Amino acid sequence: MELSGEYVGGDGEPQRLQVSCEASSDADPLQSLSAGVVRMKELVAEFFGTLVEQDAQGVAEDPEDALDVSVPPQLPETRPVKKLQS
Repeated sequence: MELSGEYVGGDGEPQRLQVSCEASSDADPLQSLSAGVVRMKELVAEFFGTLVEQDAQGVAEDPEDALDVSVPPQLPETRPVKKLQS
């Protein structure tokens, strides 16, 4: 049994994360799977932690890959509604 995941970065290159969940003959397969899930979680945290550190240090691959943080257009000005007299 195996767990795998794939991340495709801004450069379009896939990076694969993989964990084996093989159980020995006397081990519970669900326990082996659970241990594999824990290991995969650790790998994902390490992988993204490295990416965050690189980004914080300004090791961006290409400025064009940066997120587009454009300012939304201004909404039209609103005016208070006059209350109708009955």
